[in-house]
Amino acid sequence: MSLETWLAFAAVSAAFLASPNRVTFVVMSHALARGPASVLATLPALALGVLVVSGITLLALTGLFDTVPEILDPVRWLGPGFFLFVLIRLWRSPHGRAPLADNDNLPVKTPLRIMRRAFAVVALDRWNYVFAAALLTQFLHPGAAMLQEAATLVGIFLVLALVAWIAAALGARAIHRHMRRRIPKRMTSRRHDPVLIASASVTAGYRKLAA
Repeated sequence: MSLETWLAFAAVSAAFLASPNRVTFVVMSHALARGPASVLATLPALALGVLVVSGITLLALTGLFDTVPEILDPVRWLGPGFFLFVLIRLWRSPHGRAPLADNDNLPVKTPLRIMRRAFAVVALDRWNYVFAAALLTQFLHPGAAMLQEAATLVGIFLVLALVAWIAAALGARAIHRHMRRRIPKRMTSRRHDPVLIASASVTAGYRKLAA
């Protein structure tokens, strides 16, 4: 795999990680509620979730390519359109338009429960598997070296993800203050309250925010 391929993969991954996605908002929510040290609980669980998603997706792709190899070309053609759709959806979602609530009193307090919740955010979201499949098929080539190439790509994504999550945790309060100043209050109406911390699927297990 050439250096150009690695750089292209890193650029696509960085664009996704820089978007206002639910995983980053979970990291920021815990950082606001408990300080940057919360990454000691969230990061290992999120990294494990990424490895689980990548492993399951890779196994599925390997079986699919062995059974129906001609499906690779259509998937590669659809991939760029899917990435564009995902980025537009992320930036248009309430994540990208509304700050986190001031009273982020998340009920999950023990490190083990925080880790379990963070792992579930990644590993139980079906869209993460779709994104991983679309991303890997753009850069992988079926053959003997496919697993080695996949391991390299997953390693690149994981390093970029860890950097993005650590930066989000360290800068959570500054980002929160900036969003409070720049975004009109009408963007934070009560109908968006459930998604101020994360998406509905993430906050389903959380108690209602205190008045």
